[in-house]
Amino acid sequence: MNIILRYIIAVVVAYLFGSLNSAIIFSKIFMKKDIRQFGSGNAGTTNALRVMGASKAVFVILGDILKNVIPMLLVKPIMGEVDIVFAQVLVAIACVIGHAYPVYFGFKGGKGVLSTATVAWCIDWRISLIAILVFILVVAITKYVSLGSILSVCTAPIQFGLFYWGKPYFVELLCFGLFVAIFVTVLHRANIKRLVEGTENKLSFKKK
Repeated sequence: MNIILRYIIAVVVAYLFGSLNSAIIFSKIFMKKDIRQFGSGNAGTTNALRVMGASKAVFVILGDILKNVIPMLLVKPIMGEVDIVFAQVLVAIACVIGHAYPVYFGFKGGKGVLSTATVAWCIDWRISLIAILVFILVVAITKYVSLGSILSVCTAPIQFGLFYWGKPYFVELLCFGLFVAIFVTVLHRANIKRLVEGTENKLSFKKK
């Protein structure tokens, strides 16, 4: 199979999997309604937690992890031994974009934090683990999930830069880190505005 065609297949499959927004799917299963009509209007883990409660948000978390792991695992079968890391980067980006702009749900999805953490873990678990620890620390101190999300994802380019300096695929991985940091931060622009204004909601485990 032509190498370009392999790349296209891998990216399209990743985007289609990424578009399977678990918050929307499970809100329709559990609530018979679209989660985007409630809370912050965001189809992501945090809003699922606030609207549906922790017990049901677990399904959202597991669903969003699975939908990103599957296409990352399919990279090698699709690509063979050719440019696996570069293909992983493209697939990871497609997964995150799919989550934020799902083709099945009018291109209105979540903000890609869990998706970013999952695909980053598949590329290099150290990057994701450190980002998760930063997220937990920031949220524990401030109770602002959005702030923890932004700061944690912004560690990605720094970490890729430090871990892969002078190594193969340094440029590709650094570009991936920069992409997700900028992309996720931009998706949080409304949260940033509320943080500055002091009106951002704090973490709560109680269903609204």
